[in-house]
Amino acid sequence: MFKRLLLFYRRLIVLALVCVVVLFALVFQAGKLTLQEGESRFAKAQGRLRSTRYLPTWRGKILDRNGKVLAEDTASYSVEIDWDVITADRAREFASEDAKVSIGKERWQAISPEERQAYVDVFLQGRMSELEEFWVTVAATGNIDRKTLEHNLQLIREEVEKTAKFVWEQQEKAHRKRYGESVKFKQNPIREQREPHVVIPRVSDEVAIAFELLSERFDNVIHVEHSRQRDYPNRVHSVLLDKSTLPRPMRTFNVIEVVLDDVAQLIVGDVREDVWEEDIQKRPFKTRGSVDLSGYRAGDEVGKRGVEKSLEDVLRGSRGQVVMHRSGDELSRTPAQGGQDIQLTLDIDLQSRVEASLSPEFGLMQVQEWHNNLKLPNGAPLRGAVVVLDIETSEVLAMASTPALRDEEDVDGYPWLNRAAEGLYPPGSIIKPLVLAAAVTDDEFVPSDSIECVGHYFKNVKDAARCWIYRQKYNNQTHGKLKAVEALARSCNFFFYELGTRLGFEKLIEWLQRFGMSQPLASGLTKADASGILGHLPSEQDVEMLRNRGELAFATVSISIGQGAMTWSPLHAASAYATLARGGIWIAPTLVKGLIHEPLDLRLDSEGVSLALDGLHDSIAKQYGTGSRLRYGRGNDESTFNIEGVRLWGKTGTAEAPPYRLNNESEEIKGLDHSWFLVMASPINDVQPKFVVAVLVEHGGSGGRVAGPIANQILHALQVEGYLD
Repeated sequence: MFKRLLLFYRRLIVLALVCVVVLFALVFQAGKLTLQEGESRFAKAQGRLRSTRYLPTWRGKILDRNGKVLAEDTASYSVEIDWDVITADRAREFASEDAKVSIGKERWQAISPEERQAYVDVFLQGRMSELEEFWVTVAATGNIDRKTLEHNLQLIREEVEKTAKFVWEQQEKAHRKRYGESVKFKQNPIREQREPHVVIPRVSDEVAIAFELLSERFDNVIHVEHSRQRDYPNRVHSVLLDKSTLPRPMRTFNVIEVVLDDVAQLIVGDVREDVWEEDIQKRPFKTRGSVDLSGYRAGDEVGKRGVEKSLEDVLRGSRGQVVMHRSGDELSRTPAQGGQDIQLTLDIDLQSRVEASLSPEFGLMQVQEWHNNLKLPNGAPLRGAVVVLDIETSEVLAMASTPALRDEEDVDGYPWLNRAAEGLYPPGSIIKPLVLAAAVTDDEFVPSDSIECVGHYFKNVKDAARCWIYRQKYNNQTHGKLKAVEALARSCNFFFYELGTRLGFEKLIEWLQRFGMSQPLASGLTKADASGILGHLPSEQDVEMLRNRGELAFATVSISIGQGAMTWSPLHAASAYATLARGGIWIAPTLVKGLIHEPLDLRLDSEGVSLALDGLHDSIAKQYGTGSRLRYGRGNDESTFNIEGVRLWGKTGTAEAPPYRLNNESEEIKGLDHSWFLVMASPINDVQPKFVVAVLVEHGGSGGRVAGPIANQILHALQVEGYLD
């Protein structure tokens, strides 16, 4: 008996000790929760009593050089609908509640999932019918058809699902890194799956009021929010063009009106309202523990092309934030910050006039009979580009490309390509004044010397490295002995073969690099770094390969007249001529006011520059100059330029072009050339060029015949807009 009693007390003591230990552990945990984690848990609790509302931001304006608004955000209203209504999840949830009520809670708990779904399906059809009536009402109130509304809803669903997939993938990676593979990852709804979305943007005041009233009827699932839309108020222009300034075969004495609905769209660009994965990756709105008020959320505007895209970081603003307590008190407010305004160097009125000059209605960008194009039919559309540059500042005044976005049916012509800045072409003879200036600077040519043209450069090979005049149709003539100015005006190939040979291949390439041929031209359409559009010149490896093959001599003479493995854009060409006009000071061209690049002095010999400019002047002023006359046949010609009160310098160019197709179904056409015309102009009393115009026509043929009349019209446009007064 005593032993049993002793055993009982021992057990009692052990039990008491266990209770003490457990009690101590509980007290310790309570202390830990209170002292160590109390602050964070309190914060979480407070967080549940708070709600955050974000205030919309706005993009900065884009202005032209004269302050005209090219792009701006305007105040508007948008209609938002709760996410679970867009996905029909709310209808399914209501149908489930209906089913539970109909059979009672106890029975609902007792039946299988399959039986529950059967009951839900009974009520779901009615709830979906109600939902459809809701959407019909929304469409009618918003003045859009039901099909368009459903399209908007589908885009929202797809975008949010894509965003959710991306977020969950990132979260799962972080989860596995932290917890390993053993702990299952749960896909919790992302923010976009908990908030309303814009289903009808940019509604009027009257429609906004109608939706406010409708919201009360439909349990506040409709939200009317202040929003902004991107407008382009100067995109539509009506331009009057005088056809009396056209070449004689096209000339009429009347004025036509050309209406353009997308002026400067490739330059200014536009925005998209769908946020892509790469946008979120670049700048996520919300990351663990922080919020970037400038980060991307679904429904944001994002630059799609042109300046809207290249200067996205500048134009983009920062949304505001209001933190509210559940009681209704405002706890904090961060005001929204708009994006910065951008002023372009572009003159929108000049730009519209340039684009109108390239329009089909005007006819210059179509094959004409007098082009003598033996490969393309008369009337076939031509593609090309124009750049107008202020020489002193290197500011782009106009930049046009055709086909434009208004010609989207011409898919084969790549209407979304800005040929002026992004198209790359061999320069042809427009490179010759640069070669002349370089040769004089390097003491490879004495300005007073002459070089005799004998028709072909290599003594024993008459079919290669010929002067353009050494052809059967010209009775194998030669230019004879020429000084530099006349050689440039006549565009004698032989003269420049010799200059190129004297300089040597490597020196030629070096000089062309200095003139910017292979330099990135940021200009405002791309970021101001090496991401700009590059031209192409042979590399050191190319030089070595040519040398090993014994082809370096021929490659040298080819490069010296702008043929062979070299390309640049019309913007590059305009910049190089502006550099020459400035006496050798290279300034990167720009589309953005205030975007100043450090000038670079090429240290060109002043006499070499004078020779080049004199040759360019005579190319237009002298009847033998290749840029002076439009020739329609033997004894039938007229001046290329019919503008008065203006001093001109210019050069034609005809460059090798790859095979061409009129469309995807046509056969490949070989033997066509690109057409170039570079012209510089100033008021008649100015002795130095003030503006340079670069014209490029793809597969057009003769630079003088095809690109020349276009250059003439661009000069008329400059004069009409007051630049050549």
